[in-house]
Amino acid sequence: MLGAARKLVLQHGARRLSLTDVAALAGVSRPTVYRYFPSKEELIDALGKREYRRFNSTMDKALSGTTGVKRLEAAIDVVVAFLKEQPPRGLVDLEPGFTQDQMAQVLPMMTEALAAVLDECCSDDSCTLASPPRELAGAIARIALSHYIFPDDDDTAALCQIRAAASLPLHKASHRRGQRQPRGRQSS
Repeated sequence: MLGAARKLVLQHGARRLSLTDVAALAGVSRPTVYRYFPSKEELIDALGKREYRRFNSTMDKALSGTTGVKRLEAAIDVVVAFLKEQPPRGLVDLEPGFTQDQMAQVLPMMTEALAAVLDECCSDDSCTLASPPRELAGAIARIALSHYIFPDDDDTAALCQIRAAASLPLHKASHRRGQRQPRGRQSS
């Protein structure tokens, strides 16, 4: 049901989401949907919570067994991967107010999760951050969200800008200085 709801929200926006449509797409009865989600707002809230859990689970897996700078790089890779999974500007164009409300909820959660990772990075003597963990976490989260709202034609731009904010070197394979890569194309 959550997968069906997510698909409908991305296609038509949250305002036009109906529990009847969710039931039809999910292949369940309307009473089944209403049993789990008595209102559209509760369903949308459940979608947000599912994404938050998925983000945290992916982050935990990526960070497992890493320390220092590798831990920071793994965290940045997770943020960029989640950003790339989002359909470009679809929901922003459909429902700017809803998107703004969602971003207002996501920003502090993402910042907190990243600050915890950065605190752990700092506990390793091989990792020195250019900024305090909380400020760097906020910068990374804001850069990521700005790329969601204002995507770049260069599909490596978010990664490069977040790495720059974290004072990490750019990967030669992911970005050639002064060259822009069209969306969907990888440099070799």
